[in-house]
Amino acid sequence: MPSGMQSVRGGGLKRAHHVLAQAQESFRACLFMLLGFAARHFPRPIAFGMAKFVRGLLALSPFGVRARQMMRATFSSQPAEIGTMAAEWLGRPFRDHVNAVRIATRREDMREWAVVMRGAPDLVSDPERSFIIATGHFSREAMGVLYAPSIFPRRLATVVAPMTQAKTPQGFRVRLQMREIRQGIMVARGGDVDIADVAGKGFLVRLLRHLREPGGAVIIATDAAWHGEKDGGYTRPFAAFSAQTFHLGTARLARLSQRPIVTCVPFLDGDRNVVVEWSPVIQPPAREDTDADIRITNEILDWIERRIGARPGQYVESFGHDRRWSPTAKCWISRDAQLAPTPARAEALEPRDA
Repeated sequence: MPSGMQSVRGGGLKRAHHVLAQAQESFRACLFMLLGFAARHFPRPIAFGMAKFVRGLLALSPFGVRARQMMRATFSSQPAEIGTMAAEWLGRPFRDHVNAVRIATRREDMREWAVVMRGAPDLVSDPERSFIIATGHFSREAMGVLYAPSIFPRRLATVVAPMTQAKTPQGFRVRLQMREIRQGIMVARGGDVDIADVAGKGFLVRLLRHLREPGGAVIIATDAAWHGEKDGGYTRPFAAFSAQTFHLGTARLARLSQRPIVTCVPFLDGDRNVVVEWSPVIQPPAREDTDADIRITNEILDWIERRIGARPGQYVESFGHDRRWSPTAKCWISRDAQLAPTPARAEALEPRDA
């Protein structure tokens, strides 16, 4: 085929892919709008029932086919659970959205929820200690307990991505989600929270000031993919990605503030039941020890990626398909590595750290 015809054909395929992606984003945005209306006006069982219906609808769609393919490649030693994991992962953002809207409109009272702190270090309950909470993009519904003063009474600041202004279906969909998440955080805290956008250098100064006072905590999603300057990121394997780039901001904040880090992942264990898993404390290095930023970032991400492998349905971002999860070793391995026989399901889903 002449190169000119190949170029035209390639351009046509690219445009078709772009149109399809925008149509998919428009469809998702419509679902979020529908569920937002249900969350505001319908009783709780109906609103969450609609989110469950959306999950089932997506599981039967081409989205579901691709999700099962990804899960099959990544969790090949757990074939009986592929369908359930894929459906839960597909439906997670929609259930989270219903919950966020209900909190933002004061139709959900998190004081009625049951919360178990698993492995929480002493500093979590010390009202005079200030520290950094490194976390990941897990269920927003479960994450909400960290913002409830009745459950986690502490001065809080949290780092979020700035609201996109892109005039595209994806931009509209992201704004729908982020608006309710931000409003839900503000309502849950009674306005007593500092929401810092990751934009410019001013947000870092705000966080340092917050940590300087007694009893302050900063929540940061350390697993956010970094698309900024090359010298500001660090690339490593993560979950099922063979390579993913991350910012070193969490470790850098600990070093500059001289405050410790504790990694935290809340997960749902039934309706209105949340278990919060805490890692051992990571003490800050010397302020001039810039080499420690990578070491500490690795320690945080190693801990988070094991929780993704244990509960992929509660992770809201893509976790790739280049590597596989070993439920026996409780770690991510290359596709070519041999997997040991799978242990009992309960053991595989309940990792424990020494």
